[in-house]
Amino acid sequence: MVACLDQWRAGIVECDDTGLPDQIRDIESVSRLLHAVMLDAVAELDSRNLAAITGFCSTKRLLAGMLHLSATEAGTRVTHAAQLATRRILSGEVLPPVLPHTAAALAAGEIGLGQVRVITETMGAIPASVSGEQHEAAEAELARYARSFAPASLSKIGQHILAHLDQDGPQPREEPEPAAAAGELRLRERRDGRLGLEGFLEAEHGAAFRSLIEQFAAPRPASEGIPDPRTAPQRNADALMEVCGLARAAQGCPTTGGEPPHVSVTIGWESLRTGLGAATLDYGTHLSAAEARRWACDAKVIPVVLGGASEPLDVGRAMRTVPLSLRRALVARDRGCAFPGCDRPPGLCQAHHAQHWADGGDTSVENCVLLCETHHRHVHQTGWEILIHPHRVEFIPPAIIDPDRRPLHNPLRC
Repeated sequence: MVACLDQWRAGIVECDDTGLPDQIRDIESVSRLLHAVMLDAVAELDSRNLAAITGFCSTKRLLAGMLHLSATEAGTRVTHAAQLATRRILSGEVLPPVLPHTAAALAAGEIGLGQVRVITETMGAIPASVSGEQHEAAEAELARYARSFAPASLSKIGQHILAHLDQDGPQPREEPEPAAAAGELRLRERRDGRLGLEGFLEAEHGAAFRSLIEQFAAPRPASEGIPDPRTAPQRNADALMEVCGLARAAQGCPTTGGEPPHVSVTIGWESLRTGLGAATLDYGTHLSAAEARRWACDAKVIPVVLGGASEPLDVGRAMRTVPLSLRRALVARDRGCAFPGCDRPPGLCQAHHAQHWADGGDTSVENCVLLCETHHRHVHQTGWEILIHPHRVEFIPPAIIDPDRRPLHNPLRC
């Protein structure tokens, strides 16, 4: 083993700039293969009940002591071993892994520990009511995407899959979320799809904010003698949304792409009509079709038909900037940043010309795509190619990212 490692090190030094990325890929693949073997060994350790035999309360505790791991890391390995390693039952029969597609991808060195964590967490969140066939199909889909997406993007894809498998959504929490700290405002997306708020306000601004919120957050009994069932933090959250609604309706409200701030709900007509299925919000989060029907009762519904004659969707070389009608068509097709794994909504996106306008590219649906500022800059600087199809956009990574240059699309927009 030591001689083999010495050969690897010598090869790294001798590599030229072209070969070094391949060396790094090979080393990472080998480390993943070794981790798959490690999980097999942990599963065998657990099946032999060596923890109890040697006086430890669990395999996790034994592993942590043997390898000087944290309890969290040891527990993660035991959990992953139970899901990805072959199993031996009391009769001695060997059963396949619980997550066979993920196990095969890890054993082939095609996915890493981050992807394994996301897949096991996502599969663990699938309701018991989901059929075995759907369960297996979801795992196969996650393992397939894990070969091309980083853990953060794969987690969003997992939420997308869960929304379609569990259309009723998670059970409501019995305890309210703790109230956000008042000032600098930071937004963070939680794994369960909720938006976390944290920060503070200076004293004089805090006083103005509280006086406004408290007026809207006063208890509102459903009827005489029946108290408002909402907790104070829940009433504050509802009050904040009312204030946001007033701000959107104000005449001086800023616009993006010619339109005031709004929330786009994308749902198929059949799902909206029947109330069965799931709808997608701007940031890639989901709500049930029944909830979408409720929103549609008090919303502006804009049916968009790409290529229709009612609005100009191709201004050719006449202008570089994208008119509102064309932008609406791009929003209908791309539904936000089209870059693989990105969940930025349309309001935070720019229209990018696949063939630059200065190089003769038209300003048209067939040559434009929505990209957030980060991925707009990324595409320009790192050599990604863009293929625009009638119903979706594909991105071809540069060779240093994927030597086979396999096209990718954004599964969050499916």
